[in-house]
Amino acid sequence: MSSTIIGFIVAWLFAGYMIQHAIKDLKVLNDVPGFLLIVGSTVAMAYMANTAEEAKRIWKAMFEGFKKRVDRRQDIVSEIVTVAKVTNGDPRLIEQQMGSIQQPFFKEGLGLILDRFKPDQIDSIMTDRIESHKLFLAKKTMGLKALAKYPPAFGIIACVVSLIAVMQQLGGELKAGALGPAMAIGLVGTLIGLLAANFIIMPLGENSEARDKAELKEREIILQGVLLLANKETPLFVQEKLNSYLKEEQRVDVLGVGGGGKAA
Repeated sequence: MSSTIIGFIVAWLFAGYMIQHAIKDLKVLNDVPGFLLIVGSTVAMAYMANTAEEAKRIWKAMFEGFKKRVDRRQDIVSEIVTVAKVTNGDPRLIEQQMGSIQQPFFKEGLGLILDRFKPDQIDSIMTDRIESHKLFLAKKTMGLKALAKYPPAFGIIACVVSLIAVMQQLGGELKAGALGPAMAIGLVGTLIGLLAANFIIMPLGENSEARDKAELKEREIILQGVLLLANKETPLFVQEKLNSYLKEEQRVDVLGVGGGGKAA
């Protein structure tokens, strides 16, 4: 189970506990129109503020937030060192390894080596691609985090609509004793909006941002690995250089020299 799911469950358990002890009659929470207004309007705003493709990426980021986050840096370093060990800077051997490469960005970098680009040219090209991907990720995450402002706003709208209905009935069908319960129903929309923003959308936005940073760090490691291969550095130097990006207990020892740390 991912930490996001654990946090999600714990947060809603505390919220449910508070609501159960604060509200005497839980039937008041059955505000289906207010719920539909908040959910439907938030979805609509996502498509109004973004293209259909961008909105699709936002929903995907929300669902991915519940998945377990995997640290792939150790696998990436192991793969790069393995290529350095097998090829030892020989372009023909690098080409033979292309079919077994798992990381797409690493495969792109090796393709640049095979196309005879110089190390400084490879650095420029791959750095630009990292920056472009960074903007792509930022657009998705900013779009998700921006959604958090809509549920509370639409919750207030739902509350205002309910209060208008209450005011219309004052002096008529609505008795004085029913005024409080009727206004309580109006506040349910605000509660739903605040819970949706603070217990769902905002945490998932922070989660998406953390995933983006981890992915960009992986690409930086790959860039350094490709440059080391382009400069035909020794496999041992490649291993020790890339181990610098890992925690001490994560360091790999693909070459079996015993100095890198944990064996791959």
